[in-house]
Amino acid sequence: KEEHRRRALYQRKKKKLKTNLVIPPMPFPSKRRRKKKEPSPTPNRPMSNPEKRKRKRKNEEPSSPTLPSTPDPSTSSPKKERKTTATTQTQQSSPFLSLPSDLLLNCVARISRLYHPTLSLVCKRFRSLLASPELYKVRSLLGHTERCLYACIRHGTDSRWYTLCRKPDKILDNDETKSKSSGYALARVPFPDSPLADYPGLVAVGSSIYQIAHWGDTSVSVLDCRSHTWREAPSFPVKLSTRFASVVDQKIYVAGRYELGDPPLSNLFHVFDTESQVWDALLPLPFTGNYRVLRTACIDGKFCTISCSEVDVSPVIIGSGSWDLVRSGMNKYMYSNSYCVIENVLYSASHGIFRWFDSEAHKWRNLNGLVGLPKLRCEHGIRLADYGGNMVVSWKQHTYYSFLPQTKIWCAEVSLERRRESCEIWGKVEWLEHMLTAPRIIDVIKVLAVAV
Repeated sequence: KEEHRRRALYQRKKKKLKTNLVIPPMPFPSKRRRKKKEPSPTPNRPMSNPEKRKRKRKNEEPSSPTLPSTPDPSTSSPKKERKTTATTQTQQSSPFLSLPSDLLLNCVARISRLYHPTLSLVCKRFRSLLASPELYKVRSLLGHTERCLYACIRHGTDSRWYTLCRKPDKILDNDETKSKSSGYALARVPFPDSPLADYPGLVAVGSSIYQIAHWGDTSVSVLDCRSHTWREAPSFPVKLSTRFASVVDQKIYVAGRYELGDPPLSNLFHVFDTESQVWDALLPLPFTGNYRVLRTACIDGKFCTISCSEVDVSPVIIGSGSWDLVRSGMNKYMYSNSYCVIENVLYSASHGIFRWFDSEAHKWRNLNGLVGLPKLRCEHGIRLADYGGNMVVSWKQHTYYSFLPQTKIWCAEVSLERRRESCEIWGKVEWLEHMLTAPRIIDVIKVLAVAV
């Protein structure tokens, strides 16, 4: 009886506790996991779980368009949704792709060549449009012909070509970049088979770059800078051991030496007409002696051959088919490939010192200014180029990263101002930029400017 009375008292207390509790007790976890049954979506029944409440709200609301970054989970095929989203995003980012071809060509023709490497990455249609000859016909009709810079860089035994362009991640504001960088870079121009190139045989004529015959070879290759394709021109008449080429009035003058003459090493001069595509021989020199061509240049519309001889040191100038001997010290700073002619003035960066040749006084003078340009030496391999009246200076810098050699290519544009009252030329550095880094030893062969 006592035990029965205790059990009855315990059951009464237990019933009282159940009625007084606000939160029901958690069920005892069973060993076998059962799937939770989702309650039926009745609108009057409140749901305690917030996730279930969200699911119910999605099922009740009508379907709406989703953003590209957040696809709708209720769609049955996610691959089709991604494809549709990507197509919609492309149409929104480039709406003028639906324009007629003539109107699109007229719009693209007004864009500077500095942005063409970036524009070619948009789509295949732009890539083919930028290489079409119709684009450059429209550019010439609109008067949008401009100077474009090309750099030939030697990677081991290969000659690779690059062109100056604008960086795609630079934001321009009032023709100036918001960052300290100039926003220029070198973009690789891919060629299937690029011939070997060297400094003396590379010249620019109009929108093409000519590579004149290597040592012991007669082939002449032409690079069309509009379509970025190579073609072959008429071969050089004789195999040369050394040659130097320059351009005068759309004609290429070549001075070199060949090994089949009498004496064994004889000088040879030819001219190539780029319009008629014909080679013609020039008159031989009017004097004898151990005359060796050191460099060539074009000054005042005349082809100048700078020589170094045991008898004397003199440049020879040819014009209208006749030779004139002029004695000067022009060859004093012409032993390296660091020279160019800008507006009939010869500039040199021999030994890292920038000079210009005064043709009236027949002497070299220092180029003043150049604030911001680093001190350069012979090992930097300085290259100069005429860039629409300004001077482009390119050089290399060999460094080591984790005990491995690497090469940095730098480039700067210098504007020139001639002060005739003081017989001085001042240079101002417009921009200076690190262009390229290669994990090996590379060399800048030559920098050229073409009109496209």
